[in-house]
Amino acid sequence: MFTAQEGGSSGRNKRRLLLIVLTTVASVILVLGSALSYFRMRLHKSKAKESESRANDIADTAGKFNSNVPNLKIFSIADVEAATDGFSIENKLGEGGYGPVYKGVLPDGQEIAVKKLSKASTQGFEEFKNEVMLTAKLQHVNLVRVLGFCIEHHEQMLIYEYMPKKSLDLYLFGNSILPLW
Repeated sequence: MFTAQEGGSSGRNKRRLLLIVLTTVASVILVLGSALSYFRMRLHKSKAKESESRANDIADTAGKFNSNVPNLKIFSIADVEAATDGFSIENKLGEGGYGPVYKGVLPDGQEIAVKKLSKASTQGFEEFKNEVMLTAKLQHVNLVRVLGFCIEHHEQMLIYEYMPKKSLDLYLFGNSILPLW
Protein backbone atom coordinates (compact mmCIF):
# COMPACT_ATOMS: atom_id res chain seq x y z
CA MET A 1 0.00 0.00 0.00
CA PHE A 2 1.00 3.58 -0.61
CA THR A 3 1.57 6.03 2.08
CA ALA A 4 0.94 9.74 1.77
CA GLN A 5 4.66 10.36 1.71
CA GLU A 6 5.31 8.00 -1.22
CA GLY A 7 2.43 9.52 -3.27
CA GLY A 8 3.84 13.02 -2.79
CA SER A 9 7.30 11.89 -3.83
CA SER A 10 5.92 10.31 -7.00
CA GLY A 11 4.03 13.51 -7.89
CA ARG A 12 7.14 15.57 -7.30
CA ASN A 13 9.17 13.26 -9.57
CA LYS A 14 6.53 13.55 -12.31
CA ARG A 15 6.62 17.34 -12.08
CA ARG A 16 10.41 17.33 -12.12
CA LEU A 17 10.42 15.00 -15.16
CA LEU A 18 7.83 17.19 -16.92
CA LEU A 19 9.92 20.29 -16.17
CA ILE A 20 13.06 18.62 -17.57
CA VAL A 21 11.25 17.46 -20.73
CA LEU A 22 9.65 20.88 -21.36
CA THR A 23 12.94 22.69 -20.75
CA THR A 24 14.76 20.33 -23.12
CA VAL A 25 12.11 20.70 -25.85
CA ALA A 26 12.11 24.50 -25.48
CA SER A 27 15.92 24.57 -25.65
CA VAL A 28 15.97 22.41 -28.80
CA ILE A 29 13.34 24.64 -30.45
CA LEU A 30 15.32 27.75 -29.49
CA VAL A 31 18.58 26.32 -30.88
CA LEU A 32 16.91 25.17 -34.13
CA GLY A 33 15.15 28.53 -34.52
CA SER A 34 18.41 30.39 -33.99
CA ALA A 35 20.24 28.17 -36.49
CA LEU A 36 17.47 28.64 -39.07
CA SER A 37 17.53 32.42 -38.59
CA TYR A 38 21.31 32.47 -38.94
CA PHE A 39 21.29 30.47 -42.19
CA ARG A 40 18.45 32.54 -43.66
CA MET A 41 20.36 35.73 -42.82
CA ARG A 42 23.52 34.35 -44.49
CA LEU A 43 21.52 33.33 -47.57
CA HIS A 44 19.94 36.80 -47.75
CA LYS A 45 23.36 38.47 -47.45
CA SER A 46 24.74 36.17 -50.14
CA LYS A 47 21.87 37.03 -52.49
CA ALA A 48 22.31 40.73 -51.74
CA LYS A 49 26.03 40.51 -52.59
CA GLU A 50 25.23 38.57 -55.77
CA SER A 51 22.62 41.16 -56.74
CA GLU A 52 25.08 43.99 -56.04
CA SER A 53 27.75 42.21 -58.08
CA ARG A 54 25.27 41.76 -60.95
CA ALA A 55 24.30 45.44 -60.73
CA ASN A 56 28.00 46.38 -60.97
CA ASP A 57 28.41 44.04 -63.97
CA ILE A 58 25.40 45.67 -65.60
CA ALA A 59 26.77 49.16 -64.99
CA ASP A 60 30.15 48.11 -66.40
CA THR A 61 28.46 46.48 -69.38
CA ALA A 62 26.30 49.52 -70.04
CA GLY A 63 29.43 51.67 -70.03
CA LYS A 64 31.18 49.28 -72.42
CA PHE A 65 28.16 49.23 -74.73
CA ASN A 66 28.16 53.01 -74.89
CA SER A 67 31.90 53.29 -75.45
CA ASN A 68 31.94 50.58 -78.15
CA VAL A 69 28.69 51.64 -79.81
CA PRO A 70 28.07 55.30 -78.99
CA ASN A 71 24.68 55.51 -80.74
CA LEU A 72 23.20 52.75 -78.55
CA LYS A 73 20.70 54.04 -75.97
CA ILE A 74 20.14 52.64 -72.49
CA PHE A 75 16.40 52.55 -71.80
CA SER A 76 14.94 52.44 -68.30
CA ILE A 77 12.37 49.80 -67.53
CA ALA A 78 9.89 52.58 -66.75
CA ASP A 79 10.34 54.00 -70.28
CA VAL A 80 9.91 50.58 -71.88
CA GLU A 81 6.84 49.76 -69.79
CA ALA A 82 5.29 53.12 -70.66
CA ALA A 83 6.02 52.62 -74.37
CA THR A 84 4.41 49.14 -74.40
CA ASP A 85 1.50 49.95 -72.06
CA GLY A 86 2.97 47.68 -69.41
CA PHE A 87 3.69 44.91 -71.93
CA SER A 88 -0.01 44.62 -72.70
CA ILE A 89 -1.25 41.62 -74.65
CA GLU A 90 -2.61 43.98 -77.34
CA ASN A 91 0.96 45.10 -78.06
CA LYS A 92 2.40 41.58 -78.26
CA LEU A 93 3.72 40.93 -81.77
CA GLY A 94 4.87 37.36 -81.23
CA GLU A 95 7.21 35.11 -79.35
CA GLY A 96 10.41 33.26 -80.15
CA GLY A 97 13.09 31.28 -78.38
CA TYR A 98 14.36 34.46 -76.74
CA GLY A 99 10.96 35.51 -75.43
CA PRO A 100 8.02 37.74 -76.32
CA VAL A 101 8.25 40.74 -78.64
CA TYR A 102 6.09 43.81 -78.00
CA LYS A 103 5.29 46.90 -80.03
CA GLY A 104 5.74 50.22 -78.33
CA VAL A 105 5.76 53.95 -78.97
CA LEU A 106 8.36 56.23 -77.41
CA PRO A 107 7.36 59.68 -76.13
CA ASP A 108 8.84 61.25 -79.30
CA GLY A 109 6.43 59.13 -81.39
CA GLN A 110 9.01 56.62 -82.66
CA GLU A 111 7.62 53.10 -82.92
CA ILE A 112 9.77 50.37 -81.38
CA ALA A 113 9.82 46.59 -81.01
CA VAL A 114 10.89 45.30 -77.60
CA LYS A 115 12.39 41.82 -77.41
CA LYS A 116 12.07 40.76 -73.78
CA LEU A 117 14.08 37.84 -72.43
CA SER A 118 11.69 35.25 -71.00
CA LYS A 119 12.36 33.61 -67.65
CA ALA A 120 12.36 30.22 -69.42
CA SER A 121 15.07 31.26 -71.89
CA THR A 122 18.41 29.54 -71.55
CA GLN A 123 20.22 32.65 -72.78
CA GLY A 124 22.43 34.06 -70.08
CA PHE A 125 23.83 37.52 -69.50
CA GLU A 126 26.94 36.90 -71.64
CA GLU A 127 24.82 35.81 -74.62
CA PHE A 128 22.61 38.87 -74.16
CA LYS A 129 25.68 41.12 -74.06
CA ASN A 130 27.05 39.52 -77.24
CA GLU A 131 23.73 39.89 -79.04
CA VAL A 132 23.52 43.57 -78.14
CA MET A 133 27.08 44.22 -79.30
CA LEU A 134 26.70 42.32 -82.58
CA THR A 135 23.31 43.68 -83.56
CA ALA A 136 24.36 47.22 -82.68
CA LYS A 137 27.42 47.03 -84.94
CA LEU A 138 25.61 45.46 -87.90
CA GLN A 139 24.19 48.01 -90.30
CA HIS A 140 22.44 46.79 -93.43
CA VAL A 141 19.43 47.92 -95.44
CA ASN A 142 17.75 44.52 -94.91
CA LEU A 143 18.39 44.37 -91.16
CA VAL A 144 16.27 46.02 -88.53
CA ARG A 145 18.32 48.49 -86.49
CA VAL A 146 18.81 48.00 -82.77
CA LEU A 147 18.18 51.26 -80.91
CA GLY A 148 19.24 50.22 -77.44
CA PHE A 149 18.71 47.91 -74.53
CA CYS A 150 17.34 47.72 -71.02
CA ILE A 151 18.88 45.74 -68.18
CA GLU A 152 17.04 46.44 -64.97
CA HIS A 153 15.31 44.50 -62.16
CA HIS A 154 16.53 41.16 -63.57
CA GLU A 155 14.96 42.01 -66.92
CA GLN A 156 16.94 41.99 -70.18
CA MET A 157 15.42 43.63 -73.24
CA LEU A 158 16.56 44.64 -76.70
CA ILE A 159 14.86 47.64 -78.29
CA TYR A 160 14.66 47.67 -82.09
CA GLU A 161 13.14 50.02 -84.60
CA TYR A 162 9.66 48.76 -85.43
CA MET A 163 8.94 47.16 -88.82
CA PRO A 164 5.32 47.90 -89.80
CA LYS A 165 4.92 44.77 -91.97
CA LYS A 166 5.70 42.55 -88.97
CA SER A 167 8.54 40.46 -90.45
CA LEU A 168 11.55 40.85 -92.68
CA ASP A 169 10.28 38.36 -95.26
CA LEU A 170 7.01 40.29 -95.61
CA TYR A 171 8.96 43.52 -95.86
CA LEU A 172 11.29 42.13 -98.55
CA PHE A 173 8.82 40.07 -100.56
CA GLY A 174 5.40 41.44 -99.67
CA ASN A 175 2.55 38.96 -99.99
CA SER A 176 4.12 37.20 -102.97
CA ILE A 177 5.42 33.65 -102.75
CA LEU A 178 8.79 33.40 -101.05
CA PRO A 179 11.78 32.10 -103.02
CA LEU A 180 12.84 28.52 -102.23
CA TRP A 181 16.50 28.94 -101.29
